Amino acid sequence: MNESANIETVQRLYADFGRGDIPALLAALDPAVDWINAGPDTIPYAGTRHGLAQVREFFETLDASIEVRPFEPREFLARGDRVVVLGGWTGRAKATGREYASEWAMAWTVKSGRVVAFRSYEDTHAIAAAFAG
Repeated sequence: MNESANIETVQRLYADFGRGDIPALLAALDPAVDWINAGPDTIPYAGTRHGLAQVREFFETLDASIEVRPFEPREFLARGDRVVVLGGWTGRAKATGREYASEWAMAWTVKSGRVVAFRSYEDTHAIAAAFAG
């Protein structure tokens, strides 16, 4: 698949997320996908996951723990199978009511139109502080 098609695949995933259509997002992932959200244990959704069932759990945990406010993918860059997206978001930790803001970079690996790997880089300090009691 070419770089433009890989960017379009990732753009569709962000559109699915924005609509809350997690089943459509999951359908674009390889069954053996590797999914990494770095961060300390105080961030409920942080961790490494493998496979669709664990990524589905990630989205359930994210929904249960965070009120996502503006979530903005801003720039899409591709080289080969890798798509890097730069953006930012704000949110509120549901457990504490505390808000945070973070710029982020998300790296996607797309092979044959399916995501085989994902890694998120964000301000985990600010997000962890929002969860701190």
